[in-house]
Amino acid sequence: MTESRPPGWYDEPSGVRSQLRWWDGRSWTPVTRARAPFETLPEDRPGFLRPPRDVLDSARRARPGPRRGLLLGLLAAAVVAVLLVAGLPGGGTGEERRVDAGPGRTGLATPPEPAPTPPRAVTGRVVDRVAKLSYDVLPGDWREWDRDSFDGLLSTIGYYRITQESAPNAETYWANVTSGPVSPRVAVPGDLRGSGSRLVETLADAYYPPHTRHQVAERQLTVDGAAAYLVRYLAVFDPVRAEGYSAKSEEVAVLVVDTGEPLPSVLYVSLPDTVRSLWPSVDGLLSSVRIVR
Repeated sequence: MTESRPPGWYDEPSGVRSQLRWWDGRSWTPVTRARAPFETLPEDRPGFLRPPRDVLDSARRARPGPRRGLLLGLLAAAVVAVLLVAGLPGGGTGEERRVDAGPGRTGLATPPEPAPTPPRAVTGRVVDRVAKLSYDVLPGDWREWDRDSFDGLLSTIGYYRITQESAPNAETYWANVTSGPVSPRVAVPGDLRGSGSRLVETLADAYYPPHTRHQVAERQLTVDGAAAYLVRYLAVFDPVRAEGYSAKSEEVAVLVVDTGEPLPSVLYVSLPDTVRSLWPSVDGLLSSVRIVR
């Protein structure tokens, strides 16, 4: 799995629209700041289903209402009035009207870049109350998922481990065990197999080097009494087009589960051969999945 994103201020991943969080080039830091008035609010994703307020994103603030437009209008009128007064005769010379930018005033100066923060370790078991899935943490050192949601998912929770710091195109490569609700853009209503197939294609196109699929296994199964569909395969990378990657293949499992919600949820496992010793643990991981009720 790969991702490339430079350090900087980005939209708050928890969904707080009025706040930005610092990305240090590898993970999210605890450093945040308020969104400045001139910085555009992010657009809502079409079909995004917000989870109940008593789950993982309970701190999410309400969307701004019509009052925001009124406040912006009043602010604009006040700015125009100040400019008019400053331009009137007797308003003082240009030197006298110059704004003092001394220590007594605050502005929108960019703060110094925060220092990188150590990743938070993950052990035991993951409980994803948005996707309504829980599952075990594989052996070894893992960090809590702190990156953007995967393409094809509405949200992403779980854990990962960086396996190559400098992959081709200045990307980072990792192993991950993650979960989330399937996006309505990908899900096929009432069809777990169709949803799983489309999600596999979406993830492969977005995150893997050119590859072919081997040992493909697809089957219906039951997860904690719920209907589910599993797609599992070995992705073997093209030796020419994937030159520069430490991994040459990857074990992939996509388990789509009907949790009783309008959209199915998925457990997405992706383990490159640089952590090949974990491949035998995938069966136990899949068996550990439970529905959060």
